[in-house]
Amino acid sequence: MLMPSVVGDTVSATKRALRGNAKFLRGRIAAVDRRHAAECLVRHAATVPLLAVPPERGVVAVYYPIGGEVDTRLLVDWLRQVGWRIALPAVDQVDAPLVFREWLPDAPLEHGPFGTRHPPKDAAPLVPQVMMMPLLAFDADGYRLGYGGGYYDRTLAAMAEAGHRVAALGIAFAIQEIEMVPHESWDRRLDMVLTERGVIPLRDGRLSK
Repeated sequence: MLMPSVVGDTVSATKRALRGNAKFLRGRIAAVDRRHAAECLVRHAATVPLLAVPPERGVVAVYYPIGGEVDTRLLVDWLRQVGWRIALPAVDQVDAPLVFREWLPDAPLEHGPFGTRHPPKDAAPLVPQVMMMPLLAFDADGYRLGYGGGYYDRTLAAMAEAGHRVAALGIAFAIQEIEMVPHESWDRRLDMVLTERGVIPLRDGRLSK
């Protein structure tokens, strides 16, 4: 029998502790600051060439906000205005990559696991070129602390294996940046983080080109 990795156990324990602290800090953000952040996202997104000038019938995947996450709904309105098709993620199978379905204006959403909301199964399936994702914390190397389910990491890995290049963009409050997010070999890195204070290019900064 293989014994569990001591390093892996340590990283997992550290992540669990960080999640609790990150949720607490994010939950303390005042409502007025949350509204301000949602408005600022649009202004800063407009400075990113890839977002401001989408490819023909380009698809961007955006999460529907739950809990203390940054509200993306104003950002979605702007993305539609500049020509993006909007997709929302859905969990069809546990321990499998996410699937993405088109979210049309005013279309109803269904409730999913973990409090999420997504289009019904008869909505058009889409493959995004840009994936915007929530997070609990991030660092300057592009590592993201998620909720522990591994869905975004599995999805990005599956897309890379299929030869589909997707830009990974984190959406966060500026206070969610920490010195270092502990990571393991399967953790995928972000290309950029969008906060109320501006755009933070990570890795090779290709989204800003």
